[in-house]
Amino acid sequence: MVFNDNQFSLDIWWTFILSSDRVEYRDIIIDRKSKYTVVAFKVTDIDQVKVKFKDLVSDSYFRKASHNSYSYRIIQKNWSVIEWKNDDGEQWAGMCILRELQRENVTNIMLVVTRYFWWIQLHADRFKNVIDACKIFFEKERQ
Repeated sequence: MVFNDNQFSLDIWWTFILSSDRVEYRDIIIDRKSKYTVVAFKVTDIDQVKVKFKDLVSDSYFRKASHNSYSYRIIQKNWSVIEWKNDDGEQWAGMCILRELQRENVTNIMLVVTRYFWWIQLHADRFKNVIDACKIFFEKERQ
């Protein structure tokens, strides 16, 4: 493809494909007794996001967790991308997850980072842990 000086292309093609419809890594990070788990789902519309999240929290492991923060990116038929985030009480965690999805340039994926909180304050390290959990997930899935 040839572009003129004032033209450019946004690379929105999949650079990453999940190995299955649901991928889970439990206790991917443990920091001062807080445990982080990452779960990823293939999603193609918002209704799937709702169903898969509902199924996830029906599992007692996730239902009892302190926070199930998530973000998703879904590509539409017109090539636009819908993005959303949910902190689930872990302020700014959803945005951290969304930024990692954007950095990886992935679409049609919902990434959930679950935290079991053990009453030891992590302060800003909680953001680092959420981001690192996402990065470790992508590294593991590329192998």
